[in-house]
Amino acid sequence: MKKLLLVVVALFLTACSTTKPNFVFNDQTAVDQNTGLVWVRNADMPGHQLIWRGDDNVYEFVKHLNADNFAGYADWRVPTMLEFTTMIGYATSLGYDKKDMKTWPFKRFLSLGFTNVHDYEYWTATRESPTEMWTADLISGRVAPRPENRPYYLWLVRGNGGR
Repeated sequence: MKKLLLVVVALFLTACSTTKPNFVFNDQTAVDQNTGLVWVRNADMPGHQLIWRGDDNVYEFVKHLNADNFAGYADWRVPTMLEFTTMIGYATSLGYDKKDMKTWPFKRFLSLGFTNVHDYEYWTATRESPTEMWTADLISGRVAPRPENRPYYLWLVRGNGGR
């Protein structure tokens, strides 16, 4: 319940903020000038959904990407629930109407310049319980706990030490 309250407060504060997304896009990354986070421009680096643990999992993908120094960095990670909530807040601050698909967060991210953003859920690094992780739904903008044994998309970030 405490985490849900944090999500609601974060969404509210982001919606009330006059700060708009200010991304500087490079070939493979996008730097958020408001938070200092560096997001992978391709919101589906693996090319398919991954499970949290097991074969073909999140950890293995991140480990290999870091070993390859993707975009010149070896510290890519899964964004926290609050980082993803802030990112979604940017998208919804541009206008959101659940009846108008072009205003949905995944469409907003595509219009900003990100690629391969899906209309589905993405992993966050925030755990809810021993078997659940928080995910970010890029249709509705909701962030909610989901079973870690189901596949979701992975959008990586670096910077700010995972705060």
